[in-house]
Amino acid sequence: MRVFSEGDDLYRLEDGTGAHVGTIRGRTIAFRGFPTEEAARDAAVAAWCALNDALRREYPSWPHHELALDRIGTVHDGAYEWFFDGVRAIARLVRPRPGSRDLTYGIELVLPSYSSEGVAIMASHGMARAVAPYRDVPSDVPTVTRQAEVSYASAALMELPDPAA
Repeated sequence: MRVFSEGDDLYRLEDGTGAHVGTIRGRTIAFRGFPTEEAARDAAVAAWCALNDALRREYPSWPHHELALDRIGTVHDGAYEWFFDGVRAIARLVRPRPGSRDLTYGIELVLPSYSSEGVAIMASHGMARAVAPYRDVPSDVPTVTRQAEVSYASAALMELPDPAA
């Protein structure tokens, strides 16, 4: 994974192929590209575990919490929708926006207030590896790339007038 600075407190995360897979904005690490809410939930759990491992390495006194996987659901706090295990918020759920170019789900995990940019970047590497298996988008989910492929294919099928005629 590669991390590119996009300005103050903003970083773009790309996988080995150069695809944009996530963002770090301040203390929030976000990933998009999950085809279903269930895939986003599973990715949130994997990212949360990777984040907690990174925080435990950085801050040895970081508390250990076992997720209650059988109780994970969504709750709305008035501003955001969260995956929640009954005790702790795991990650924000970002639903696809109607009319958006990318009709996939996303997740956002929030670091503690005392975390530095370095901790966010270090944690994002493990998190990106953890969520990668859940980003496999089936061909029936429209994404920017697939829409571009469809547009190109449609244009190739159109008959263009012969300029020599």
